[in-house]
Amino acid sequence: MQPSDTAAGAGNEPDGERVSAGAPPGENGPAGEESLESVRLGSLSLPARSVVAVAVGGLAVYLCWHLAMVFLFVAPSNTVREEHWETVRGYMYPEFEQNWKLFAPNPLQRNTAVHVRAEIREGEGQSPVTTEWIDLTAWEVEHIRHHPLPSHSNQNMLRRAWDFYDKSHNDEGEPVGMRGEVSASYLHRIALERLSERLDVTTVERVQLRVSNTRVPAPSWRREDFDTDPSYQELGWWTVTSEDLPADARTRSRAAADTEEEARP
Repeated sequence: MQPSDTAAGAGNEPDGERVSAGAPPGENGPAGEESLESVRLGSLSLPARSVVAVAVGGLAVYLCWHLAMVFLFVAPSNTVREEHWETVRGYMYPEFEQNWKLFAPNPLQRNTAVHVRAEIREGEGQSPVTTEWIDLTAWEVEHIRHHPLPSHSNQNMLRRAWDFYDKSHNDEGEPVGMRGEVSASYLHRIALERLSERLDVTTVERVQLRVSNTRVPAPSWRREDFDTDPSYQELGWWTVTSEDLPADARTRSRAAADTEEEARP
């Protein structure tokens, strides 16, 4: 037999027989099967399998809890919702807040903006100067626009402060109980905190707020013709005290007062 005959004969064998010849059992499968075999759950140790089972179980329990909280938050008023409302509210706010209802959607139909102006003390014996109206809401929108991770709490703080004020005052603008007084102080202090980023609030003697409401225009495919001119509601002037100032401005104000006291003969 010539060497060429042996080579030719070997070349005529089927691929399967040629691969299996002399190969140990279990090594003929693709490499992917071996990698899958190495990560099968059965190949893990008992502690590792316990960790995986606990992790999967914990994730499943949390998912069920989250879905239950969201459902109760957006569901209409019912016994279960009312009984556990504090728990539901504490879980949902502020990270998972939903601004819709399950069976009765009520989207916002107007834009509300809070404006502020201030009386500034420029010097001894001079009359205070009144600033122009500053749109705090538009200012906040500019802060969160194009921001990848805007603060949800800061974004809604001003709007909620106004809602709190509006619901705790009557039609004549008078506070209803203690909540009305607290809401007024809270709203004005937030306005001062926003102003502190633009001017020295230690020189502010009084501030005044107003709210503009603008109806959202109807879409092009509907025939309603709404009045989209803004309407304004002005509040009275609020006298600023040192307790109303932000913490850093309050510290500066007290330091300036101490310096002035020491400079006196």
